[in-house]
Amino acid sequence: MAFNLPRVRNKSELQNNSSRRSYVDDIFTNFFNEISSWPFAYNDRVLSPRTDIIENDSDYSLEMELPGVTQDNIDLKIDSNILTIEGKKEQSSEKKDHNYHIQERYYGSFYRSISLPSNIDEEHIEAQFKNGILSIKIPKKEQSKAKKIKVT
Repeated sequence: MAFNLPRVRNKSELQNNSSRRSYVDDIFTNFFNEISSWPFAYNDRVLSPRTDIIENDSDYSLEMELPGVTQDNIDLKIDSNILTIEGKKEQSSEKKDHNYHIQERYYGSFYRSISLPSNIDEEHIEAQFKNGILSIKIPKKEQSKAKKIKVT
């Protein structure tokens, strides 16, 4: 998990106690804002779902957490070995008009592009969405085997 520390241009900015206290408060605020965005990383305008990618002998497996997202709101594309996953998490219209005291859940668009190695079989990629988890199987191409050539 990465978070941005507040900038300090010179040490004199932290000379008095209130400046130091403010600096430390900013560090903790940023840290807890990052944690509270789980399972999405939040980058000002775009949600970036948490993703695991596993490689084994025959394929790559990708699992992405998309709680609250419907299957109809997920788009997958592959172009030049770049897998793009995008969609949106919508807030139900009946809840938009409520007067929230606290609203911690995120709604909006998400986008993720993942560069894949050159040994993938684009024609046989499979995707499944179940219980808020998007699972994608990306098979590897069979490696070409060396062939002996007879010299005559």
